[in-house]
Amino acid sequence: MNHGLSTLPDVLEARSAAAQAEYELQAVLGAQEIARGNLATALGISATATIRVQPLNELPTPESIGDTVDLAMDRAVEQRPDLMRQVAEIRSAHARVKEARAAYYPSLNLDISPAAQSVYGLEQTRPWGHTAGLVGGVGASLSWTVFDGGLRRNKLAQERADARSAEAQAEVDRDQIENEVSTAFSNLNTALRQRQAAVALLEAASQSYDAALESYNYGLRNLLDVTAAQRTLAQARSADVSARTQVLTALAELAFRTGDSIQPSTMKP
Repeated sequence: MNHGLSTLPDVLEARSAAAQAEYELQAVLGAQEIARGNLATALGISATATIRVQPLNELPTPESIGDTVDLAMDRAVEQRPDLMRQVAEIRSAHARVKEARAAYYPSLNLDISPAAQSVYGLEQTRPWGHTAGLVGGVGASLSWTVFDGGLRRNKLAQERADARSAEAQAEVDRDQIENEVSTAFSNLNTALRQRQAAVALLEAASQSYDAALESYNYGLRNLLDVTAAQRTLAQARSADVSARTQVLTALAELAFRTGDSIQPSTMKP
């Protein structure tokens, strides 16, 4: 505007854009502080402790998934602690059913009570003498409950119902786990595609900025064209960072849903 190449509304619009950028920057910095506090709480340390975080550009970002959704579901079924707990409850329920069924059978009790005896003797003209023996008793008793008013029948029916309930709950949990894995797998695929698009956008914006700057140096473009290209490049860089973050977040979510540890080496580089 000072050189007569712009108007006051253009200047006000530029100032508004700068204020908006500053506002967004402060919002991001605040979110960063909150995230550090949440991380400190999860680690069980003071919220004011300094946590060194690995820079994003040093983290390997996968470009594709190394397995299929079916394999991920199979791993989740084998590894998820909550499903393993359900399996243990099912086994315990079946064991209680066997115990309730065994109450219908007679019980045999065997009682053995051995007793050792040892006798020493001495005569005037003979050496010492010794005799030993093992005596005792063996008893066996057979008990069988003939009538209990339906107590055993009701207990067996209850244990069978509990076993079926545990199996049904395990099926519900398995379906939910498979749905969670499928959703996480789909989100990771989406994040990977967005990452590819962000890389292409960043490359195009970089080339556009380089061309605008070169044209400006030759006097074929004005400064506003260069700043517009620079702003587009900054937005592309921000989109690339956001896309990489989404990939890593989706990867961690899939690892959590399948019960895996976070191992980027399992992904195709």
